[in-house]
Amino acid sequence: MQRRWANVSLLALIVLLLTALVFHHTGWSPYLLGLALAGLAGGIADWYAVTALFRHPLGMKWLPHTSIISANRDRIIEALATLVETELLSSEFLNANIQKLSVSQFLIGALDKPLSPDIGRFFSQTAADWVRHLDDARLAVFVERMVRNKADDVMISDWAVRLIEWLIRSGNDRALFLFLSEQAEIALDQVELTEDLERRLREMIEDYTKTGTQKFFLGVLESLGTVDYHELTTSIKAALKRWLASDSAFEQFDLILMRIMRSLRDDAVVRARVEEAKMGLLGQIPWEQVVAWARTQAVEALEAGRVTGGLQQGLKSARDWLESEPGYQAQLDALARGILMKTATDHHSLIGRLVRDNLQGMDEREWIDKLEFYVGRDLQWIRINGAVVGALVGLLITVLTHL
Repeated sequence: MQRRWANVSLLALIVLLLTALVFHHTGWSPYLLGLALAGLAGGIADWYAVTALFRHPLGMKWLPHTSIISANRDRIIEALATLVETELLSSEFLNANIQKLSVSQFLIGALDKPLSPDIGRFFSQTAADWVRHLDDARLAVFVERMVRNKADDVMISDWAVRLIEWLIRSGNDRALFLFLSEQAEIALDQVELTEDLERRLREMIEDYTKTGTQKFFLGVLESLGTVDYHELTTSIKAALKRWLASDSAFEQFDLILMRIMRSLRDDAVVRARVEEAKMGLLGQIPWEQVVAWARTQAVEALEAGRVTGGLQQGLKSARDWLESEPGYQAQLDALARGILMKTATDHHSLIGRLVRDNLQGMDEREWIDKLEFYVGRDLQWIRINGAVVGALVGLLITVLTHL
């Protein structure tokens, strides 16, 4: 647009020149002629100057000092790269601004913003599509391999020893014993256990009476009601309950825990069996079914938007925690600044290299077109201004001459 107006200004001056020549016998023609000639001189001179920056005027390559930008391309690129690297984005400038960064506050502000519904829907739909197309068989193999690799690093025996030590040291062994004893009492009160215990007691006594005489007297005692297996079973259950409520039972429970702990800690055979049982248990898990179930649940949760709500809640919790921990904020800021400063120092030369490589990667026509696009429009105003100012100066000189 500016180039068009610059050309129009020259055309207008040519029209004025022709008009002055046609009406040269009039009194005002010398003034119009001076205005047109000076304006044309200024406009043409500025046209030549602007055009010579980017190309050869009228295609005449023999003219000296034309197509200046193209001829000095390497020097201009080097000057631009040096300017950016050493002045605009110098190491001192970058480090000074990095020290002003507050990554923690930026993160708190970002986490405080609620997820927009569009982002939530996009996240849910994209994740659901991705999860839906997972291959269960391949994923199951990957999950099983990963779990087994992690399981190799986890010694169940050591964890069990730590758990028993913690139970005894913290006093929670009594709470565990009380829970187990309550469950045992509930089991003893079940009708099925009572009937089974009564049957086994009868079989045990009958097996104990081996001679005919013993069997005879046992039959007599049973017929007389002296031997009542139900009452005997009830008495045994009551005795077990009293024993479970005694300190002796708790002491025996603690002794059992200590023996288990020592075996898991010191007995290599026991430890090996525990680890073997661990790997055997992992081998019994139907991994493909587990993965298929987990994938189905994940897709349903994503499509229902439950994951988005959980994600939003998680972001809010992270934001609240970070805001309540000034110490962690300072550590995070120091870590981020240190990483950025080290990166800026170690790779500062890349800035100039990127500028050089990008500019050198352009061909000559693209290089000229881009520069002309960004600065050529303003340079066209020089042509317009040259024509206007030249015309005014020519008019002024003509007036002064005649005066």
